[in-house]
Amino acid sequence: MKQSIPLKSIKNARELGGYTTTDGRKIKNGLLLRTAALGGISEQDVKILTDTYKLQHIVDFRMDMEIEKGADPEIDGAMYHHFDVIDLSSLSDDGAADFKVDTSDIIKTVEITIKSGFLNDNMYIGFLAADKGKNAYSEFFRILINSAPDRAVLWHCTNGKDRTGLGAMLILSALGADEDLIIEDYLLTNEYFADRIESTKQLLKSKGLDDDYITQALLVFDAVNKQYMINAMAYLKKTYGSVMGYIRDGLNITEDEINSLKEKYLI
Repeated sequence: MKQSIPLKSIKNARELGGYTTTDGRKIKNGLLLRTAALGGISEQDVKILTDTYKLQHIVDFRMDMEIEKGADPEIDGAMYHHFDVIDLSSLSDDGAADFKVDTSDIIKTVEITIKSGFLNDNMYIGFLAADKGKNAYSEFFRILINSAPDRAVLWHCTNGKDRTGLGAMLILSALGADEDLIIEDYLLTNEYFADRIESTKQLLKSKGLDDDYITQALLVFDAVNKQYMINAMAYLKKTYGSVMGYIRDGLNITEDEINSLKEKYLI
């Protein structure tokens, strides 16, 4: 599958290597890896990350409550970093409290997400605008800037689609990718999760739920919505002049640091 890396035990495992930027350069292979959470990773896949990709940094964008349900394992030679993106203080008291309920019930989880006001097509704007999100993505850039030039950085959230997708959007923008490519990379989640999306859809249909509810449920667990990313980038343009303006002024990444990223990750 396009952009895939050969991890059998980890979902949505792919890389940014091979993409072409607007100035005709290419992103180096094997250095910028995006995946779902690493809990349950097989020994074989750990060996691939350490031997093939020489993994140096793991960046975990999940909330504490998510990590408690499935922490990443320690991987020899790789440094682990936790930068929570989501600011639950923006939700109502009831919404924030509901989010702390530990449930594996898909319908209950969807109801909590919708009731809290968390799930909507401006969700990513909330991630990027809040100080918590800015701090998380700024620290992410610092790791990319300071990593060894021949060793991989891997970032993830739970399913590797939303918070992870925003991280990919930001680094692709910094390296000079155009918006069509950024959206294309973002939407690959729907291809990687095609079987899961169909399975979840059939499960919810069997419970008599309508199409609108099912669409929202899929966005909680498995799918991504192009409009979410379009809205996020439109917000950055309106507020900061461009995505690069956000990277410079919102995340405090200098022009020299952006140039160093290009030298490290482009050929």
